[in-house]
Amino acid sequence: MGIKILRETGDYLVISKPAGICVHDGAGESHETVSDWLVKKYPEIKKLNWKTKNRIGIVHRLDKDTSGILILAKNPEVLDFFQNQFRNREVEKHYSCLVFGKSRHETGEITALIRRDPRDRERQKVEMLDFGMDEAERKASATRYRVLKAYDYKNIPLSLLDVQILTGRKHQIRSHMKFEGVPVMGDPKYFTKPSRRLSTQLGFSRQFLHAVKLGFLDYPSGEKIEIKDDLPEEFEEILNTLDE
Repeated sequence: MGIKILRETGDYLVISKPAGICVHDGAGESHETVSDWLVKKYPEIKKLNWKTKNRIGIVHRLDKDTSGILILAKNPEVLDFFQNQFRNREVEKHYSCLVFGKSRHETGEITALIRRDPRDRERQKVEMLDFGMDEAERKASATRYRVLKAYDYKNIPLSLLDVQILTGRKHQIRSHMKFEGVPVMGDPKYFTKPSRRLSTQLGFSRQFLHAVKLGFLDYPSGEKIEIKDDLPEEFEEILNTLDE
């Protein structure tokens, strides 16, 4: 599956998930998942008292075509320990992201309400106001970003960002960047016609989004741990093209 182990203890793993692999079983997905990989690697953990049998070991998730760092628990107690950190927003989550356009600020924060788009249930809708938004669907979301490098590719501006998510909503970065007017390159859902056209020209196979850094408390020591992951080769090649 191409999964790379970045850190391993007797209680958990930190891995680098390649693009194209689902974290766990979902609607319409029948291919091998990260959870399947974990159970195959450690078959004895399947006998433990997991609350959700099709998500064994899964602490948090990444979209199928988003790559990068994931924590996997080897037992239910450790799963609860890490999920509580995510729930309490104690985990520091950073992504590398290439967007179409020039960011209006070198650093910024996007705070908005987010929900499923009523016209397309596979997409998220970002709104500053909550007119017509059902109370049960209304969720606050917050994303910080910092420009790492600006590109001028054939007179088209692009920006490489370090993005930190303070909340963990579905498609948060992708929908926030589109809302900000700088859609993620290669994104098949949240795009503009110019961003899609250039993504096609540059040969993108997926969105340029990689979970590059994760900071969390170790189990059982409570020590602060920071894990980093390199960009995939395909993204490095794209950045080299932009530098030419």
